[in-house]
Amino acid sequence: MNNHALIEQIVVEVLKRLDKSDKQHLNVKPKLLIVKESAEIDPIQIKKLETSWTLVYGDDQKENLPKDIQGILFAEAKQDLLVKGALGMTDTLESYLLAEALLEGISVSLIPSVTLGNVLLSSNQKKPVNNKYAAHLIAYKNTLESFGVKIQSFERFLQSGLNRHSLSFTERVLTQRHVKLVEEEKITVSPKTIITPLARDTARELGKEICVIDVEGADVL
Repeated sequence: MNNHALIEQIVVEVLKRLDKSDKQHLNVKPKLLIVKESAEIDPIQIKKLETSWTLVYGDDQKENLPKDIQGILFAEAKQDLLVKGALGMTDTLESYLLAEALLEGISVSLIPSVTLGNVLLSSNQKKPVNNKYAAHLIAYKNTLESFGVKIQSFERFLQSGLNRHSLSFTERVLTQRHVKLVEEEKITVSPKTIITPLARDTARELGKEICVIDVEGADVL
């Protein structure tokens, strides 16, 4: 085997490995941190969540957010978290994680408990008797939503995950090669991701969107 043939074989092998590595990164599901104040989440709900997310569970003893999470879900959220989150208070684990996620620009979803959901969610049939107090709680809900928090039922949250037409890119650098490999029309990245000029140009040529997720939502580049 001459030198040129050897070099060509080496290049082909390297490209194959890069291709395999790229596809592994591109096919990874976004990480979702699950925070629940008490008891366990319904196993059926867990299985449904796993169709769209890689689930990460919060540690009751740790206040730091796990690395590389794209979303945080507060399940069975109580009134305490609603009020403290809206006021910026961080004296509980849940309220601290909520504040940290907002500051880091991480997508936050809050699924209220049955009692709180009866007040906050229009889809719930049972309505509170004291409308004035209910309006007071709804004002806190509106404040959190103005910060980018999504307050919804589990079914709505699940549906939003199943209907994703975007891919969450988790590597530090998005290149032209990545953009070509992606089948989705939208690629979401964190503000810390480096996007090469060729990646931007290729995305425009292929009619794809590169979106940076921040506190306010997704900004198309």
